[in-house]
Amino acid sequence: MEIVWGTILPVAAVAAVGFLLAGRSGFEERTLANLALWVTSPALLFSVLADTTLDAGRFGALAGGTACVLAGTALLASGWRQAFGAGRGLLLTSVFFNSGNMGLACSRLAFGDAGLESAAVVFVTVALCSSFFGVWIAKGENGLGEALRHPMLWGSAGGIACAVTDTRLPTTVMEPITMLGAMAIPLMLLNLGMQLRRLQVREVGHSLGAVGIRMGGGFAFAWLFVAWQGVSGVDRQVLLLMSVMPAAVINAVLAERYGTDTGLVASSIVIGTFTSLLVIPAVLLYVS
Repeated sequence: MEIVWGTILPVAAVAAVGFLLAGRSGFEERTLANLALWVTSPALLFSVLADTTLDAGRFGALAGGTACVLAGTALLASGWRQAFGAGRGLLLTSVFFNSGNMGLACSRLAFGDAGLESAAVVFVTVALCSSFFGVWIAKGENGLGEALRHPMLWGSAGGIACAVTDTRLPTTVMEPITMLGAMAIPLMLLNLGMQLRRLQVREVGHSLGAVGIRMGGGFAFAWLFVAWQGVSGVDRQVLLLMSVMPAAVINAVLAERYGTDTGLVASSIVIGTFTSLLVIPAVLLYVS
């Protein structure tokens, strides 16, 4: 349980600060969302990906498994939308999971440095898909053009290019990027807490559906992939663990930036995060 509490409690504490700030004048959600989306998140992606060591064989299995989870949950979420009339926000929170501050931390604490290496590949894949498809989904009409112009996509691409070519930027260039990237997760969590201030009860039904798809569907597709491809060892453990991570906080930032079902998205993230208190220990017991 130390893994869970050591990850969940800091996240909840920062979000709680955002919740309190939303009740005071002078704090605008849109400003925080734009700063996180256009400045700090691209910097975070670039700095993390630039330092990633990519192994072609393991990257293929881990990236393929992650893509299977993303595509499978997207299919389930699309079916839910057709059946129950939910907005695009359901796609965001069903598909794009917290592979960063929660996923990397849990994998490192549970499986050591080898787990962190595997989790980094999952994080890279989710980050790339979120920076492209996430923006496309959140923007809706004309979303493809917006996604292609978005700094998160180019931050991800630039980081991978540096890693593949083994390019090391001067400290005077890299250090400011790293400093800006360190601001990204706190800003996203503050924005999430501010959104919770206006959470509407009518969104809870769709939110529960999104959480079920995210965790239940995610685990099912990850399990099928590792069984089909014969993935074993720490890569199997990490894929199964990462597949049940709750929706990523970046979804709340995208929803706020483009006005996409902000209540549904925020509710799904919070319900999923606290549900993970039960789900993560169960999956850790299973994979161990």
